[in-house]
Amino acid sequence: MTTPHSQPPQRESPAGVQLTATELAAHLARICPDHHLDLAGAIALPCALPHADRWTSFLAEERNAGLDYLARDPEDRLDPTRRHAWATTLLVFGQRYTDGWPAGDAEPSAGGPPGDAQGTPWTARVSRYARGLDYHDLLKSDIREAIGALTADFPGLAARVAVDSGPYLEREYAWLAGLGFLGRNTCLIHEKLGSGLFLGVALTNLRVEGLPPSGMPAVEPLYAAAPRRRRAAPVAPVTRCGTCTLCLEACPTQAILPTGGLDAGLCLSAWTIEWRGQAPAGRDADQGGLLFGCDICQAVCPWNQHAASKPADVQPLRAGYATLPAHAELSLNDLAELSDEDFAARLRRTPLWRAHPDGLRRNAERVLANLARGNGDGVEDPS
Repeated sequence: MTTPHSQPPQRESPAGVQLTATELAAHLARICPDHHLDLAGAIALPCALPHADRWTSFLAEERNAGLDYLARDPEDRLDPTRRHAWATTLLVFGQRYTDGWPAGDAEPSAGGPPGDAQGTPWTARVSRYARGLDYHDLLKSDIREAIGALTADFPGLAARVAVDSGPYLEREYAWLAGLGFLGRNTCLIHEKLGSGLFLGVALTNLRVEGLPPSGMPAVEPLYAAAPRRRRAAPVAPVTRCGTCTLCLEACPTQAILPTGGLDAGLCLSAWTIEWRGQAPAGRDADQGGLLFGCDICQAVCPWNQHAASKPADVQPLRAGYATLPAHAELSLNDLAELSDEDFAARLRRTPLWRAHPDGLRRNAERVLANLARGNGDGVEDPS
């Protein structure tokens, strides 16, 4: 029993598990395919973050558009060991939800022809990541099962898994772990698999010999369903976008900044998913025919068009990310009138839950109005 003048008992830090990067890579290569994980890498903690200033500038310039959760715990985002001093290695995982975007993708979510309210399934107006079950549930379960298999090999392993549920700069860590490069559209891009990737992490007490020095990115991840390049590079690039600016040019709201980074206040994904109010005054038409999220900057990316013809030996996509058959029971008009009760019954375990009932109804009403005015492709109504 703790008295007013005594200190509470301290939880002992788990002892570290020693192994080499080569050994860890062999275990991950055996485990990851069984748990739908396409990429895995590791970073020794604590770790310097070469692009930390991008994050601090994003907050200082208030480009988070009032999304307060993005500004919480900034120091913990930069150093996971502040909360978990026992953690010595961060494992980073990637899981595909789409095999790239083919050139000229006709889906409205990819910036293709808007179609009409009756002729285009409303799911084609939803970002591809959000058409099936909630990735938070699926990816976290897959990572936990993979960690369980790793624990069977190393009984002293301790781990804490997070998928968007902890203060981590996942893309920066994924770059450092060798999972891909940082695209101009702010996505992490794997040269063969594209940017249609969910990211998750696991803090662990692994002590891995042979990982790159702090702040230095790995050339390749420890495990990959497909190699990043045909020939191994001597160093890992920060980006491989070169002079390509297709994503900047295609963004209907100019949310991707020429100087680098994103203004969330101009991003259609923020408007249609995160915001609880309306679009900025006078800009309803900019949403065009997009109901939830936006894939345009990914759909025009040449790396994703290469990924649309994936290597033959890459395993199929996780079945749970396929468009849910039950969605076909609803129309865009139904969504505009969906009751709170039906919203909860139909969409609770899907990414669409994030928009809340009012947000989804608002989005559907706006799309219907844009289609009726003939500007469902995001072009301003000339009248």
